[in-house]
Amino acid sequence: MPTAPAEPTGAPPRRRLGGYRDLVDVPGFGRLAVVGMASKLPAGMTGLGLLLLVGRDHSYGAAGLAVSGSAIGQGLTAPLRGRLIDRRSPRLVLLGCLTGYLTAVAALVTAVRGHGPFAVVLALSAALGATAPPVAVMMRTVWHRATGTRTLATAMALDSAMTGAALISGPLLASWLSMSVSPVAPFVAVALLTAGAVALLVGLLGAPSVPSCPARTRHRLGPPASAPLRRLLAADALFVAAVTGIDVILPRYAQEYDAAAYTGLYLGALSIGSVLGGLALGALPALPPGGSRLPVLLGVFAAGAGALAVAARCSPTVVLLVCPLAGLVIGSAFAALRTIGGDLAPRGRVTETMSWLSSLDMAGGAVGAAVFAYVAAAEGSRTAFLLVPAVVVAAALLGRRIRVGAASPRP
Repeated sequence: MPTAPAEPTGAPPRRRLGGYRDLVDVPGFGRLAVVGMASKLPAGMTGLGLLLLVGRDHSYGAAGLAVSGSAIGQGLTAPLRGRLIDRRSPRLVLLGCLTGYLTAVAALVTAVRGHGPFAVVLALSAALGATAPPVAVMMRTVWHRATGTRTLATAMALDSAMTGAALISGPLLASWLSMSVSPVAPFVAVALLTAGAVALLVGLLGAPSVPSCPARTRHRLGPPASAPLRRLLAADALFVAAVTGIDVILPRYAQEYDAAAYTGLYLGALSIGSVLGGLALGALPALPPGGSRLPVLLGVFAAGAGALAVAARCSPTVVLLVCPLAGLVIGSAFAALRTIGGDLAPRGRVTETMSWLSSLDMAGGAVGAAVFAYVAAAEGSRTAFLLVPAVVVAAALLGRRIRVGAASPRP
């Protein structure tokens, strides 16, 4: 696996786009970038692909339940898979997960196409999530080990931008394959992309190594035993709840104010703003440490969410214009949370820490979707918009209490 180059002493100030220039110079950057993007696309395709596949033979509500089952299966098992990677051979864990995942894909497609009982479809959907190879999570660990202090923030910004791009392109690709080719086609593509990403990452990892987490550093609770990490996980959950809340409120707002045609444009503009903002932040000539950057980013996001609440009281067109601004730092905040997570991770437990963050993403998203959907339906979308900045401010206050300097050194 590539290792971080030594940081030169007395290095000259970084030039414009210097972060990306330095990142490109990291050994193996091209392969890292390819694996990173390949690891993101399956997650962007699976949800909609599963919805369209199951929805052809079952009710739309049942299809949504299958998607939820897959997310729950993945969220509940992510820390365990991360712990196994840190304690065992990453290659064996990745290949074992891939075997189970491909088996679950084949069984799920067979059950749906064979009009099997929905209980079986639901169980296989959960198995699909539970066996998903944690390539995207592992890539964050690889970036941490391959980059130095000058390039880590840029690498996390790029990783976050890739995630945002996959969340835009993945559903589009899944929808096109399902409608133009076959409902099974998205899962063929997902299986091939996942297998390819695992193969590339296994090659990147090199020969099997000893467990990176020494027995004397292990704690039964894992990373949540650390108070700073608990604050980070809570801030992450609140942040994702707020982001998901905006995603849920915008369609309701469009429906309430006769602007249904704007629904896709709202969500697309929000995502594009996030991707462009993340890339722009990574290009800055100097980035402050993740610990000091997080409260600032969350504060900017709170201001953007507040602007969105004000725009909602004007007109649907004004909301559309504000959406890119509201999403400008979403990707950057995700990147900062991952950067801090890697810095706070106990020695040899970076992957498990990243897996906990992924699980809290899903938990925060589920709670945010439920709460904000309820408020929007009961009190109206404009009232629901007003709650988003309050949730973000709570996340920012938690972020201010995180001290990265006391963290264990990165492996």
